[in-house]
Amino acid sequence: MTKILEKAKKAIFLTNNLKLWISILILGAIIIFFALFLGLYPYLSRVMNFLSTRLSRVFSFDSSFHSIIATLILLIGLSIIIYACYKIWKFFANYNDSLFENVYNESKLSKGPKIVTLGGGTGQYTVLTGLKEHTSNISAIVSTMDSGSSSQLLKTEFGVLPPGDLRNAIIALSSLSEKQKKIFTLRFDKKSSLQGHPIGNLILTRLDQDLGLKEAIKQFSDLLRTRGKILPVTFDKCELVAKLNNNKMIIGEANIGEKALGIKDLGLTNDVKLNPDTKEAISDADIIVLGPGDLFTSILPNLLVPEICNAINKSKAKKVYVCNLVTHYPETHAFKAEDHLAWIEKFVNIDYVLFNTKTLSKEQERNLLKENKFFIEPIDNNNKKYIKAELMSSNPTRHDSKKLSEELMKLTR
Repeated sequence: MTKILEKAKKAIFLTNNLKLWISILILGAIIIFFALFLGLYPYLSRVMNFLSTRLSRVFSFDSSFHSIIATLILLIGLSIIIYACYKIWKFFANYNDSLFENVYNESKLSKGPKIVTLGGGTGQYTVLTGLKEHTSNISAIVSTMDSGSSSQLLKTEFGVLPPGDLRNAIIALSSLSEKQKKIFTLRFDKKSSLQGHPIGNLILTRLDQDLGLKEAIKQFSDLLRTRGKILPVTFDKCELVAKLNNNKMIIGEANIGEKALGIKDLGLTNDVKLNPDTKEAISDADIIVLGPGDLFTSILPNLLVPEICNAINKSKAKKVYVCNLVTHYPETHAFKAEDHLAWIEKFVNIDYVLFNTKTLSKEQERNLLKENKFFIEPIDNNNKKYIKAELMSSNPTRHDSKKLSEELMKLTR
């Protein structure tokens, strides 16, 4: 309740115009108090006998000079209050409908279900973009094993954890306009010394150096006015390792995404500790969402961190896996829906699986075939565990964030 009142107070004082009229209203009240004090001072002794026969004399009017002055001041004070009230009413009635709407929405979202998402990259960005319109009680658990492009360069040069997926999650939960959010995704020319770094990555890296990653994420999140929390799965540095069917080892998330065909096993280069805030968020969650996103390089890396699988399985939250729309070459080449789910359930128990049923057009199939990508058919089973809906956006490789979030919100009810 205190937080809601605090937000309402801040909203009321958003403009100097409104602040002026509220100040005048307070001034009018002070004037009335002064007038009553001045006018009633001679009658204080009579108030002590309020229930006596002299009750009428307490409210009687005499023509003494101080009573006339008090009456005039009283009328001035009442006039000021009435006019200030009119101006305040006009302010809220005619000019700032969106102000109340914003306060109402923030209050409503703060009462939404507690949702935890696990992933990274564009898949998690999609699910977070939709969910933030339904609740602000979101904890986005983000993989910190990214080793591609800007993240790898910053990680190597400054010794920080890769900021790319963290930046994506913060932007996804931001309540800023699309134009404002786009500023933090702008990249420098690859021919420059900043070689393709997004502005958001540079800000997060600099804050990390000064404040540490936890505080850096908080400060950057406050700057972008996020709805929810962004939690690195671990604060320890490590690399992703894949073992292939031919027993070849590939190290690095980016290398695995580009070269790992036929993955037999997945692991980390060294021991890491689970972020305590992550464990707490999982314990408190109403629903835990895994995916969508690249299976071996975005979702499963989170589940390799010790204790997290145990925390998820112990949680009373509903566990939901959002299956990808298409396969990703080479890591999930020729995978069926059953294969994706089997890998997930090696680590955690799943209560529900969301499948897309919207099919591809012939043109979309041809375009995807050029990239060695294939449509993932839903599991042909009437099990209530499998939820099927049209979840594809105009881009056949991306879910529709609005439709996906609506299906997830149904499960919270």
